[in-house]
Amino acid sequence: MRRKLVISLIFFLLFALTACNRGEESQASSPAQVVEAFFKALDAKEYPTAYSLLTKEFQEQMPLEIFSSSIEQGLSEYGIVSQTHEIVKEEVQGDLAHVSYKVTSQNKEGKKFEGEGVYILKKENEQWRIDLVPTSP
Repeated sequence: MRRKLVISLIFFLLFALTACNRGEESQASSPAQVVEAFFKALDAKEYPTAYSLLTKEFQEQMPLEIFSSSIEQGLSEYGIVSQTHEIVKEEVQGDLAHVSYKVTSQNKEGKKFEGEGVYILKKENEQWRIDLVPTSP
């Protein structure tokens, strides 16, 4: 009886996790939505979620632990306590996309820093993923 309960619980958890993952994917179906989900995960310090939105190529070059500690180190080094992000433009060409964004950061002294950038996204298994792999000049 106890074994059946444990097995049932395992199947329930696997089903629940699969359903949650499908929900995240459907909410992040466009490149801009993926970038927005990435920013939200970073803001919430949900680094495994942010990491899951990156290309496999990047993940092979940088393990999650290093990715997470690098972000924490950067925030700490500059004293960043809050950030806001705005998606400016999305351009899609086949399996490649560019998403432009603006970011405003504030440090513990209240000083604000503004910046902008572009993420390149690639399709992997029909899902958009952010490509942070450095390109050669």
